[in-house]
Order: sequence, then structure tokens, then C-alpha cells
Amino acid sequence: MALAYGLLGLGLLGLVASTPFVLAALAPANTDWGKLSDISQAYGAVSVVLSAIALVGVALSLLYQVRQARTSNEQAIRDSHLQLATLALSNPDLLQAWSPPAAPVTLKRHQQHLITSLALGELLQRYRIGHLSVEKLAVKLDGHFRGEIAREQWEREGPDWRRTMEAGDRRDHVFVRLVDERYQAATAAGPALAVAEFQDRPDAT
Repeated sequence: MALAYGLLGLGLLGLVASTPFVLAALAPANTDWGKLSDISQAYGAVSVVLSAIALVGVALSLLYQVRQARTSNEQAIRDSHLQLATLALSNPDLLQAWSPPAAPVTLKRHQQHLITSLALGELLQRYRIGHLSVEKLAVKLDGHFRGEIAREQWEREGPDWRRTMEAGDRRDHVFVRLVDERYQAATAAGPALAVAEFQDRPDAT
């Protein structure tokens, strides 16, 4: 897409720049240059429009490249964070080197909260790059906050997320506000799905 915008802009600029020379080369020897002068004035107005379109194409190309670079950088940071989290979760001793929980919890619960936080981070990344609309994000969050651990995690770590998101852009602000809204809606709707309901349940016969 970026290459297409760039080629379009350069092509139009080349067309505008070369047209007078092409016309001069093709004109017969007895050409009425006064009449051509009048035509060239009309052409000048058209060339301004074409030049403007070409510049817009180049600008769109540059904007697209900037957005792609930003997305790539964010994904690289996200991958690095995920690698560190995987390492910490694989070894309880290493997890103690992670940021301590906002309030005392068992080691197992701290691991569960970390997984829940990573799940929220994944939703944030997908929303930032446009893979999730606000409506789809709301549906995802409604499912997220059905669980007991997800609600605990946000109750404990929500203030830190809000402070972090305040330093971000508009999409970060929308994200954390929507997380708060869906959390409040989930707690108002009824009790969470307890952890015990996920485990030690015999298969139906």
C-alpha cells in the first residue's frame, strides 16, 4: 500500500513536469504559440490540481510507513515482554524478581494474575493496531470479566493500569475507560465464575 501511494505520487509529479517538454517536441513547425500559450494557462490550473494530488499520495505513503513502523516496534516490545513473563512463570524463584503484587497474594495467585494481565495486554495491542473495534473489544472484555481471577486482578492492579494509560494516546484512554466500564458492568451483573468451576469437574456421562 505504501509503495502504491509513493509510485502514484511520483508518477503524477513526473507527468506534470514532463508535459510541457513533450508538447514542445511534438508541436509542428507552424504552430500558433500564442494559442498554445492560452492553452498552457489552462493547463497550469490543471497541473496545480495534479500536483496537489501527487503530494497527497506521497504524504499518505509516509504516514502509512510511520504507522507500520510504530506497529512493528510495539509488537517487538510486546514479544520481549511475553518472553520475560514466560521465563518468570516457568520458575517461581524468577517470578519473585518480577514486580511484586499490589497486595499480598499466594504465589499461585500471583501467577494467575500475571496471566490475566497478559491477556489484557493482548487485547490492548489488538485494539491499538485496529484488529478490534470498540464494540468487539467490549464483547471480549465482558467474557474476560466473567472469571473470578480477572476481576481480582483488575481490582488490585486497575489503578496502576490507569496511571500508565494516562500517559498514552487517545486509544489508550479509550481502552482503560472501557475496561473499567465492563468491569463495573460485570460486577453489577452478579458473582464471578469461581475458579473451582473450572477444575475438578467430572465429564458428563
